[in-house]
Amino acid sequence: MKHFVFNLFMLCLLVLFVACSGDSPEAAAKEWMQAFANLDGNKIAERTCTAQQANVQQAGMWASVFGMFGQQTIGQQSKTDISDLKFTTISSSGDTAQVRVTGQVRFAVLALSQTQDVNETWRMVREDGKWRWCGQ
Repeated sequence: MKHFVFNLFMLCLLVLFVACSGDSPEAAAKEWMQAFANLDGNKIAERTCTAQQANVQQAGMWASVFGMFGQQTIGQQSKTDISDLKFTTISSSGDTAQVRVTGQVRFAVLALSQTQDVNETWRMVREDGKWRWCGQ
């Protein structure tokens, strides 16, 4: 009986540890989007699957060019707010998941502000033990 209680306790701790580890498809999708909003190339690469690395690097290059152009032209960097986005896993099987991203993204430069509605489904894959964005 003591072994059963101990094993049950250890199982509960393991489940709690996995649940609190923070690496879920939703958490990875949100981290990827925040990195993209901040133009954090290292974090974007860390949370992008191998199959999409080249595409994301090319898109990141253009985003950086436009960001530098805007900064030189008006002396300000844009700010992106993703706090209104919701990330929900709609399906998951093994090392792949589909995450629905909905809500609004706000962009601001100086006193100008624009919102963009988001309603997308992202493919997430687990590579090397981490969930990574892998396209739409």
